[in-house]
Amino acid sequence: RLNMTLYPGIDVSYRPTPQWRLHASYNTSLRMPSFTEMYYKLQGYSANPHLKPEEMRAFEIGTNVNCKLSTVNCQLSTTLWHHHGKDMIDWIMDTSKGEEAEWQSVNHATVNSIGLETDLQLTIHRSKFKVSYSYIHQDKEQEVGIVSQYALEYLRHKLVVSAHLPLIKHLSLGLDYRWQDRVGSYTDFDGSVNHYKPYMVTDARLTWQQTKWKAYIEANNLFDVSYRDYGLVEQPGRWIIVGCSLRIP
Repeated sequence: RLNMTLYPGIDVSYRPTPQWRLHASYNTSLRMPSFTEMYYKLQGYSANPHLKPEEMRAFEIGTNVNCKLSTVNCQLSTTLWHHHGKDMIDWIMDTSKGEEAEWQSVNHATVNSIGLETDLQLTIHRSKFKVSYSYIHQDKEQEVGIVSQYALEYLRHKLVVSAHLPLIKHLSLGLDYRWQDRVGSYTDFDGSVNHYKPYMVTDARLTWQQTKWKAYIEANNLFDVSYRDYGLVEQPGRWIIVGCSLRIP
């Protein structure tokens, strides 16, 4: 039984100039445990019917700047945030138990996270460029032999670089590069624990654009990189998509 509790929030924004905006927010929230997290007890999973709801307090502050220099349009945004999580719900496995190890739903005591997100967009004539970077740090580290599914696995670093380039009339090239480094580990089929490794992936897309139709060819994972983004599942290698679309008035 839960007592009546308030979860307030506030958002403020201030624009000292037409090109510059400051913003800040403070919000609180509650998440009740799901039926699965409380009662699922099949196929190597052992739920906990006594789970507490998880609570979150989030503070955020940031700025947005728009400027134009000759033929260059620039947009820059930066956000710094802090999350304080209490009784965070997660599924964990103690691999030291060997074949008897089960996934168990638990409440973590507290998890404090701080993060930085920044985004720069440039428009030069008809070309567009974008660079985004995010960083997350938690003060609660994984214990030796403990594998987490949610709360303790997160992207510590993520860098995304994109470009949209007009080549000739009607033909344009889009490029997307992503590099990321995940905190956490996964268990192989033989029971060994492996830590995630950083990886980079590049996608490319050629588009022929007309007024009422367009055709494109897209290459995902252009350089055929072998990587695991989450869990044991290896992600697809290079794959090609060809398509077209028609606009009917």
